[in-house]
Amino acid sequence: MDQLYMLRAFVAVAQHRSFSKAAASLGVTTGSISKAIAKLEESIQTLILHRTTRSVSVTDAAQSYYLSCCRLLEELDEANRRIAQEREIDSGRLRLVVHPMLVNKTFSRLLSDYQAIAPNVNLMVSVREEAVNLYDGHFDMAILPPHLVEQSGVIRRTLSRSRHIFVAAPGYLERCGTPEAASDLASHFLLLDPASKQKGTNFIDLLETGKRMSVLPMSSMDGNEVLLRAAALTGTGIATISEAMVREDIAAGHLTHILPQCSTSESGAEVCLFYSHRELLPVRLRTFVDFCIDFFRSLPGPIPNAMVAISQRLDRDVDHALTTV
Repeated sequence: MDQLYMLRAFVAVAQHRSFSKAAASLGVTTGSISKAIAKLEESIQTLILHRTTRSVSVTDAAQSYYLSCCRLLEELDEANRRIAQEREIDSGRLRLVVHPMLVNKTFSRLLSDYQAIAPNVNLMVSVREEAVNLYDGHFDMAILPPHLVEQSGVIRRTLSRSRHIFVAAPGYLERCGTPEAASDLASHFLLLDPASKQKGTNFIDLLETGKRMSVLPMSSMDGNEVLLRAAALTGTGIATISEAMVREDIAAGHLTHILPQCSTSESGAEVCLFYSHRELLPVRLRTFVDFCIDFFRSLPGPIPNAMVAISQRLDRDVDHALTTV
């Protein structure tokens, strides 16, 4: 029999001075209480209760033991109340790991908006691009591409999907020209994700209007998306990068989306929110899950490739008409 139950039975009988009333307070049978008291007396080899037909009282030998049991159960109940309250208070620490490609103005807005609705949460953000295991105790949640999370048993919620696009700074395009087709990339300096290269070669695989092809660039540099974006912004070359990472740069005119009919990936980049438990989440984690989903859902979606292509063709036609007038 569970020792904690035996102690609760003993304290309840001592407080109510009745086996039946103690049983009613604990929601069990009188026989269960009797067995618990007998087991407890047997385990400590001490008579703890005087029993008469009219009343029940604690023996002199068990008085200090009774007081110790009361203190122990009070501390345990208080600890249980505290941990239950902590789950219901939107406060505490939230340890979040995110991918470098997310660190931009949109992510800054995500942080500020979240802190506005959860000011008592201590948000601890780590930026990493290596694989993460949410069960090792270092992080509560992760916003990462799927391949960087050990997914056995974790909950996965997709936040965004974006295709890989080609971008360059306006200054680079003025200096080196704007490619009109994938084959034109061969004469440009390309900023590439290493995964886009054919193994053991400098050829890159890409899709042009849905057709697979390979291009050998004149020069190239490879690295992670943070490096590629920084290099593109300084006019180093043409970068292939996830649209979500450079959407603000394009809107601000710092980068130009080129070759809308081309991509180095069929599936594009996916970013997911990961956490380790669906049930018994503290309020601060449940709040963050709901907030993230709503925040990413509110972001503007990508412009369809066809729309971009039509827009750019119209721009070129207008420029041509103006130059021929």
